[in-house]
Amino acid sequence: MDKIKIDLKTLILIITTTCIVAGFYYTMESRLNSAEIEISFLQGQARALKAEDKRLNRLIRNIKKGQPK
Repeated sequence: MDKIKIDLKTLILIITTTCIVAGFYYTMESRLNSAEIEISFLQGQARALKAEDKRLNRLIRNIKKGQPK
């Protein structure tokens, strides 16, 4: 078999490009995971706020009718 000859500049270019792509991938993966966690947290807060809003609106309606509960 013939050995593949790669000069030093090409080898450095390949290694550098590979490291840059790998760094970009892992950084983006980490950011996406952080964004997913933040979105889940905010969705939970939104659900809690909707429930509280519904409860407060019910109380306001009852007070306006003169029937506090």
